[in-house]
Amino acid sequence: MGRWQKRALWTLGVLVVLGGPLYGWLALYSPQAEGVFVIDGARLRHFANELPGEKPSEVRYEHVFDFEFAQAMVMAGEPWKATPISVYSYQLLTPTGRIVVDTAMPRTLAQPEFMVPFYDEAAYQRMQQGLLQASQIVLTHEHMDHIGGLAASPNLAQLLPALKLTREQLDNPEGMQPSKLPASLMLGYQPLQYEDMMAIAPGVVLVKAPGHTPGSQMVYVELADGRELLLIGDVAWQHRNIAAVRERPLFMTAMIGEDRQAVINQFQALHDLEQSEPAIRVVPGHDPEVVQQLTREGLLRAGFSE
Repeated sequence: MGRWQKRALWTLGVLVVLGGPLYGWLALYSPQAEGVFVIDGARLRHFANELPGEKPSEVRYEHVFDFEFAQAMVMAGEPWKATPISVYSYQLLTPTGRIVVDTAMPRTLAQPEFMVPFYDEAAYQRMQQGLLQASQIVLTHEHMDHIGGLAASPNLAQLLPALKLTREQLDNPEGMQPSKLPASLMLGYQPLQYEDMMAIAPGVVLVKAPGHTPGSQMVYVELADGRELLLIGDVAWQHRNIAAVRERPLFMTAMIGEDRQAVINQFQALHDLEQSEPAIRVVPGHDPEVVQQLTREGLLRAGFSE
């Protein structure tokens, strides 16, 4: 069990004991957005066209495993009803190479089974093979269920030339725990540094979004056929947060170490983006309903390319 998951169980016990107003503050309250974070569709497209060349032809994914949380852990005020928190790795197919976004984590970290009811070892191994074939490897943020597969790779030294770790991610080893990038191997590694947005390939743009972690970022993808996706990592675990503009409960964000105001501002920006730019399909980090819907529509395709 990860460090923050243990804290979650401990905090739930405290909530049961104390109850009352404290429960309302820790489990029901969500801050209000201040509107200081903006996602401009025109700017995304500008950066997507900054680098010459053909854009990605498709986005594939591996569904590696599921956590099982209560809805009340995903959004403040929701019922204590189980909901799957599915963990994915994405693969962008481009004419010049494959870009992997997020790397799940090995089964050895996916304990105990009552919080991980499903794990697909074959999918994890396909993701590992995908890392070996990747021209670029990008992380939406530094938590273990996104960086763990990379950190556990027996071929990590071989993968470093493709790895596009940001300065903020590299400087937050505590946020990666229990995953760990060997210090000796990372000695001399030069991370990415950018201010707001950065194109890393034609049609692929990184969008800085600190809050869930210091190194959180989104990945905008404009496909060759003009369709658009925004992989937001764990800015929001599920779409319900964006639709309602409502944060995770305080007992969760305190354990994660999340900047609640920054994140609720990002929820508002994503909500506004969906209203003004419905063609840009937002993909939260752990929402199987969204992934299944986009798969049915053909914007996502299950299974990494061999």
